[in-house]
Amino acid sequence: MNRLYETIRRLPVGVEFLVVVSWAFGLPIFSSIMSLGRHGAVATGGAIVFNNSALLNILVFELVQSAFLIWFLHVRGWTLERFGPQISWRGTGTGWLLLVLTYVVTMAAQFLAQQLLPIDMQAATHRYPKADPTLSMRLVFLVSTVNGIFEELFVAGYIITVLRELRGVWTAINVSTMVRLLYHLYQGPIGVITVVPMGLLYGYVFTRTRQLWPLMLAHLLIDIIGLSSIAGAI
Repeated sequence: MNRLYETIRRLPVGVEFLVVVSWAFGLPIFSSIMSLGRHGAVATGGAIVFNNSALLNILVFELVQSAFLIWFLHVRGWTLERFGPQISWRGTGTGWLLLVLTYVVTMAAQFLAQQLLPIDMQAATHRYPKADPTLSMRLVFLVSTVNGIFEELFVAGYIITVLRELRGVWTAINVSTMVRLLYHLYQGPIGVITVVPMGLLYGYVFTRTRQLWPLMLAHLLIDIIGLSSIAGAI
């Protein structure tokens, strides 16, 4: 075991980055890209539907992925303080503000796209994933919490922290946004319009505040809203 630990500690930063990103997002990115070929069936009812089984799969997947990545990064010398996940009242307030800003920015982007490409946006609406109305709200809250923490911990906390030190702030933000977009491609054009401004906004906020908690809070609230009946009102 000590030999394994020493081998992991001696890995170059580039290899560490490849291991973390591919382990955390490799399968979701692959699945998301493959789903693009199924969009032709959307008109006949092929839109992705999040049901209890799908949410349970996401929960198990992210818990297993997290267990390995936390162990791997711990061996590499990472600490929670380096990610910046500290919970505070100020960070909580920033998280709620970030939630509002996320909806303002993404809805503005969708409105602009609707004005420029009304027919395409109408078709894109049918491609956007739906939530099963019979979803267990306990499962929704649990999965939304785990998913919000998991995604922001690695797509923002890890990727931006590493690349900011190596390549600079905007390279870090742009790469983080690109990875975020790749595993959301299954959402179709609306996903692109939504995820890109969200990724840029979250990356900018994280680089300015060095606090991950606001991103996690805003993200998990967005997931809860999106998977509940509140989404219909919005």
